[in-house]
Amino acid sequence: MTRTRLGIVVPVASESVFEAALARLEGVEARWVRYEDEGGIEPSVREALQDVDAVFFAGPMPLDRCRDMLPEGVPVAVARQGPIDLALALLRAREQGLALAPASVDTFDEPVVEELARELGLPVRAMRALPYAPGQDVEEIVAFHLEMRRRHRTHYAVTGRSRVYTRLLESMDVPVLRSVPVVASIRSAMNEVVLRAVSARHSNLRFAAAVYRLLEDSGLYEAGVERVNTLRMFFDAPEFAEAWVEGRGDQSVLVFAHKGLLEEITASWTTVPLIEEVRARLGVRMAAGFGVGESARDSVRHAEMAVRRAMAEGGDTGYLMSEDGLIIGPMGAAATPLRYAFKADDRTDDGGLRELAGRTGLGVSTLSRLGDLERRLDGAAASAEEIGQALRVSVPSGRRIIRVLREHGLALPAGMSQPSKRGRPKSLYRLAINTHLRGSGHTA
Repeated sequence: MTRTRLGIVVPVASESVFEAALARLEGVEARWVRYEDEGGIEPSVREALQDVDAVFFAGPMPLDRCRDMLPEGVPVAVARQGPIDLALALLRAREQGLALAPASVDTFDEPVVEELARELGLPVRAMRALPYAPGQDVEEIVAFHLEMRRRHRTHYAVTGRSRVYTRLLESMDVPVLRSVPVVASIRSAMNEVVLRAVSARHSNLRFAAAVYRLLEDSGLYEAGVERVNTLRMFFDAPEFAEAWVEGRGDQSVLVFAHKGLLEEITASWTTVPLIEEVRARLGVRMAAGFGVGESARDSVRHAEMAVRRAMAEGGDTGYLMSEDGLIIGPMGAAATPLRYAFKADDRTDDGGLRELAGRTGLGVSTLSRLGDLERRLDGAAASAEEIGQALRVSVPSGRRIIRVLREHGLALPAGMSQPSKRGRPKSLYRLAINTHLRGSGHTA
């Protein structure tokens, strides 16, 4: 069974609660992102995002700090504090012999605090609340508690922020209580985001099809075949390495792939790769249609209906038709051209890739995709499993590829990693394919 890689962003002080919540979830492999200081959240999450299927945040604050860097489509959930969490904090106050009111509370919404006060028979304003707000500064929250202590002689403070807790311990002359979501609510939220990740993975593995059609009729069968063969050569780009491509007799090319692959290369159905390249190389306009259906037959039928819609608008565009008849488009030209492993004359864009392929025994397309992965990693190291996942090959195949690359100096050892306390350490490697090609006067 494929395990869901769940990134869990937590303060070190609360880690044990989240570990307890995770313990009874099946099919989950944790990628822990622990922080002591709030300023270290963003860089740690940015690194973890390269290797997760979903992300779970210990609270709204770390989520807000990372919201802009989260990739579109990655399932995200957050542990939110509710009435039961505040009630438990007040129970701890009672156990310490403290009067329940007056008190100061941050993070919780005012209606939650007021409702709990009513249930306990306290005046509505007996507990002064500062609700969470995006961008809220630690000093602002600390100042609130100190002011409530000065003005209302509060008996204690309740906070949901780890850094605020530390600061208040230094500043207040009354007890400070931490509030952390209970294990059951954390587990429920974790389970929900894992299910969404599994659902997205299954959706991405559904059938999808694309039809790319040249619009100008050459008038000669031989010329039409040559154009289709030339067009087909464009699909030797590494982005299409996992697709099945077939030239057809009506000046079109049919592409079969998983939905996730086509969605990725079209930037979530907003652009059509190859439009500009075909126009420049062949001097003709092209229309594209994408289809998603319950079967391969349905996907092709929807793609053909979508390409007819694009043809009716004169080409240089594309449309998507989904299984429920929804039409998305028009799509424009891709801002970033594809990276090619081959040119139309069947020579590599870089002679160094073919030389490396002959020396290592790896395919040109595989090396091209590895070079692309190296650029995306931007100097970061990765395990054999992670490299295999990026190439969409099995774990044993990923390890075999790493062995070959190491033997030829194209993957360099870069230490060890232990994603979880229970797992075995993994060897990390830094790819050096582009470095080798630059050193020999080539570029990937």
